[in-house]
Amino acid sequence: MLVARNVALRVNGVTVNQARVHHGNKASKLIITDPLLGEFRVDNKFTFELLELLHPPEIRPRLPNGGWRNVSLRILIALLRSGVVRVARES
Repeated sequence: MLVARNVALRVNGVTVNQARVHHGNKASKLIITDPLLGEFRVDNKFTFELLELLHPPEIRPRLPNGGWRNVSLRILIALLRSGVVRVARES
């Protein structure tokens, strides 16, 4: 059984706590929930970054870019859809 890794997600530099994949008739879409803006669909014009929460907070500042890594929308959707990662709050 595959256990999802917890990751923090930033979209355009803003931390996001909820993201889900919506399966459309042609392609999957990523839906972000923001406390002020509500739900909205994102596309390739946005930038996406993941932070592995497996790394302790004390180690993250020593990692390149604080541990954050850029990821494409296509890869992010694939990771979420397959259950490899799960968006969680950064500790």
